[in-house]
Amino acid sequence: MRLRHIILCALAACVAAAASAQDLKPVKDKQTQKYGYQNKAKAWVIEPTFDGAKRFVDGYAEVTMGDYIGLIDANGDWVFPAEYNDISKFYKNGLCELMRKEGRAKLRGAGDQTGRIIIPVDCQSINIPRKEDGFITAKREVQRGEIAGSFAWGVYDQRGREIFAPQFASAPSFRNGVSIVKSEANGLEGVIDVNGRVPVPFEYLAIGTYGSEYVSLSPDFTQTLWDGALRKMRAAPLPGAVKPYDPQGNAVRAAAWHSGNDCIGVRLHRNTVKAIVGNVILSHDSRVSCEDVREINWGRGTRFLRLEPVPFEHESFEDEEWFGQLNDPYDDGTKYWLQARLYEADGTLVEVVCDAGSVLATFEGGLIYRPAASLSNPDKFPLGDLLILNDINTTGMDRFSMLLSNVREVPGYSVYDNLGITRNDVLRYSKPGGYSRRLIEIAEGDNIGITSYQLPDLTFLRSPAARELMRAPLFRYPYRMGEVLNCSVHFHGDGIDVELYENLICRFEDHITDPSYRMSGDEEIYWGPHNARTVRLSVEPVTGNVLALEDDISKTLTHYQIVLSLYEEDGSWLRTLARVDYADYVQDGVIVFERLGIAVVAPEVLRRAERFGRFSSWSYAHSGRDARGEVIHTLHLPGAKRLPRTLSALEQAAKSSFGAQRFSGRRQWDF
Repeated sequence: MRLRHIILCALAACVAAAASAQDLKPVKDKQTQKYGYQNKAKAWVIEPTFDGAKRFVDGYAEVTMGDYIGLIDANGDWVFPAEYNDISKFYKNGLCELMRKEGRAKLRGAGDQTGRIIIPVDCQSINIPRKEDGFITAKREVQRGEIAGSFAWGVYDQRGREIFAPQFASAPSFRNGVSIVKSEANGLEGVIDVNGRVPVPFEYLAIGTYGSEYVSLSPDFTQTLWDGALRKMRAAPLPGAVKPYDPQGNAVRAAAWHSGNDCIGVRLHRNTVKAIVGNVILSHDSRVSCEDVREINWGRGTRFLRLEPVPFEHESFEDEEWFGQLNDPYDDGTKYWLQARLYEADGTLVEVVCDAGSVLATFEGGLIYRPAASLSNPDKFPLGDLLILNDINTTGMDRFSMLLSNVREVPGYSVYDNLGITRNDVLRYSKPGGYSRRLIEIAEGDNIGITSYQLPDLTFLRSPAARELMRAPLFRYPYRMGEVLNCSVHFHGDGIDVELYENLICRFEDHITDPSYRMSGDEEIYWGPHNARTVRLSVEPVTGNVLALEDDISKTLTHYQIVLSLYEEDGSWLRTLARVDYADYVQDGVIVFERLGIAVVAPEVLRRAERFGRFSSWSYAHSGRDARGEVIHTLHLPGAKRLPRTLSALEQAAKSSFGAQRFSGRRQWDF
């Protein structure tokens, strides 16, 4: 009872002081031109010593001295001296925010009503709870550890006690005593609690709630379900996920992925890897004969090859001039070889095809890789050069010849020169923050288009309703390579110009729902080892999307999306390329999906277009190139108008454009 009496007395004193302070008014002294406070009798209670003053609020008043702000109580005593550029009002928990400028930077902190600094004014940002419960989160400089010197978020109680030192990429927000938060050190998410524990380590791309449970997504795109007590329950990989390229903690391996040379660390398919028959004249344009590499078992065409720099550890090679040893002269003298590794479609290692090798030369469109015999089995892989092409759809032929232009010999003595990376690249990925961001970049880059492996609605596609809705001929054609193209639309004269680009690159906006995780990027579509895969169009019902196609054929009031799917040579479904609400233009054998940047062109149209046919960069005369050097063809569609968003309008337009009897050559095509 005595303690309660003391607290009540203290509160009463504060209330009385606040009440008396409300009677004080800021007044400017005419003689000194300074501000002080007078009572109702106009007597000075607080002498005029300030350059500016505001009214008292809840017993405290903001005053200025020069360019700085301070806070005083009703007795004129300093609560916070005039050292700040801004001071907030006190919240219900007795805390306020303090701000001081240092150059262009605004540093923030927190104080209480006694004038005690709870959080030093050295934070880039701060979040102060306004009630008696809750935690302070502040973004401050990290003082120790691998990310020392950078700024990260920490967690503190309302007395300023540190619960978590600065280490988070975003401000934690606690719910039911826990918070999902991202680590600044590795860019991955984990779960922390209010007691300073980490029940789920920082090892996941994303973590989300699923009712009373949690679900996480790991960098290898495995989903794990956790119970309400954050105990692991079960895990399963996402359909279509690829185990990403693994830098293995090595900065050179991390820097080599998609850096400098587009062929290092990327997925290489059968069309991309060819054996060179004969020799290449280095530093000169030359025509070479190529053939499939029969020593590589490509499976059903779904396996892929990677060229990966690996630290050199084989003792049987002592010759410093051996072409497989790529020296790293700037660090510890580590030597590297460039291995060729074969993987399954999901990223599982099948075998090391070639233990050692290096880049012999580069040319416009790829590089020449010189492999050594396998160290473990010297007879397994014959000596000979391999052509590695950037364009995965170059040709499906077993043997062909092509002209190599801008051939440049690459020195083999330095890993930097040989792999097309720089010293700065390696230094960037030697630091934990840069390396961790690279890991996430690699994981996402190798898995762009992952949601495209979700099956279409097969039950609907097999239904009579689907057959009724897909009567239009555009749904009956299997479109092949060169008939599905990237495009851009430009209004011109009486119609539109459709610019068609050589390769099919799909823009993916992948949104994994549980947990919520987004990634986006461009992916070139691989048409298979013989370029014989096909794209088919279908429709699929959607809910809550009034922009999608309206079913005015069977009058069901349902809306439908158009689905573009890729099929294997044997006709089996392979993946979904894109979903779109409607077709923008359908005219004269051309379907334009403007927002996708994709056009589908009937094969009869291509056959009538001189030199247009199948797309191979050496097989036809180019119509032109864009700023990036990509081949473009311009097709003019006179009188083109956007289609109404109904299935009947799509069907009617398709009948006049895709009926075989209509290709009589009466139209004028401008390429």
